[in-house]
Amino acid sequence: MEKPGRRKARKFWKEASQVFRFRGKRLAEADRKRLEVHLEELRVALDGTDEKALERALAAVRSDLQQHQQALKKASFSENVRSLGGAVILALLIRAFLFEAFKIPTGSMIPTLQVGDHLFVNKFVYGLRVPFTHYRFVEGRAPRPGEIVVFEYPGPGEDHGKDFIKRVVGVAGDRVRLQDNRLLVNGQPIPTEVLGAPGPCEDATLAQCQCVRQRERLGDMESLTQHIALSEANFRAGCRNAPDWPMEAGEAGDAVEVVVPAGHVFVMGDNRDNSSDGRYWGFLPVENTKGRAMVRWWPPGRWFQAVR
Repeated sequence: MEKPGRRKARKFWKEASQVFRFRGKRLAEADRKRLEVHLEELRVALDGTDEKALERALAAVRSDLQQHQQALKKASFSENVRSLGGAVILALLIRAFLFEAFKIPTGSMIPTLQVGDHLFVNKFVYGLRVPFTHYRFVEGRAPRPGEIVVFEYPGPGEDHGKDFIKRVVGVAGDRVRLQDNRLLVNGQPIPTEVLGAPGPCEDATLAQCQCVRQRERLGDMESLTQHIALSEANFRAGCRNAPDWPMEAGEAGDAVEVVVPAGHVFVMGDNRDNSSDGRYWGFLPVENTKGRAMVRWWPPGRWFQAVR
């Protein structure tokens, strides 16, 4: 194992060599050749075992750099371009494969997420995709019940391919339906607790309505959802609640369920009566998922809060 002193000397040689490479032409020819010779002597000394020779070579390079400090201290144009290019490439790689910023465009996830919230999305949890395709060259795990996912809208029309965000309420093989504003998965109502009396929906498009909030648990995830309250005041204001879904009855009068097919998940918005989700456009192909919402980093007052 290389000694700490030699490791520092090797790092110094690399940094000094880079300075010489990009800025050496600023020196007079004699000074440039002398620094080049001293750098080579330092390289040779680093490969050898003579500590005295290493000390002499280090001192010579340091002396050269100190003597020409004014000429060498400012980064060259090519260095700046190289540094900027490296930063841009790194940012693009992070955005393509690791984390991406996402802004909430609508109120479909109220009360969990507000319009204008900015999130970081974990893009590698479900696998790494080739940018602008659905092909995953590294497979990750499948989305789980209760997770908030960002995905490319799979339906037709002008929204096709746009980024949407919803909560997974059913995975492959699950039977899903709503009854009296309560989510049922595989015939069992999920744990649900109504939180107090109806109040403002906190949604500009439902400004005249009163909403009921409830706490739900899906798998290991606990979340808040809301729906328009069933009341005379809401009815007069034109606020309509859809407490049951699907609406059709089976042959024996039983409620109908939807079954999530393989390779798909079923998603819904937490703002149940103001969300364009799987109830209207169907199942979400897992290949369309881009990542899991992880952290809200804006606006002030809600900085760096975990998204659940």
